[in-house]
Amino acid sequence: MAVRVWGVVEDQLIEIRTEPHPGAAGFRIEGLPRKRGRTTRDRVRAALLNSGLMSVTPSLTIRLDPNVRTGDTSQLDLPIALAVLTQMGNIIEVPWVFATARLGLDGCVFSPLLSKLPSNVTVVTVLEELVR
Repeated sequence: MAVRVWGVVEDQLIEIRTEPHPGAAGFRIEGLPRKRGRTTRDRVRAALLNSGLMSVTPSLTIRLDPNVRTGDTSQLDLPIALAVLTQMGNIIEVPWVFATARLGLDGCVFSPLLSKLPSNVTVVTVLEELVR
């Protein structure tokens, strides 16, 4: 099962897809420069482990479309974490998720990025009821 979530970098909508990757050690991110990909992966893994929502790193491939070459990629940490949790079955799957906040290394969510959104975008807050 593939999971799709969306995030924003530099006013560009980024689709995040996760797919199981049997045999891989941990998850890998495609669509970021190598160094940024490792840093993003490490931040997301730390946040999920520190939050207690994940005890083992899943074997996943995370694909970003379009590729992100510039901008603050930490804005993608929360949508990537949500995609990983949904793929693992820790969050009830919803038709789509558009994440607009930052994820701390301790797993907390803060600083909504609503000022960057166009006026015709509806923001839906993910409620605790979505977490299994």
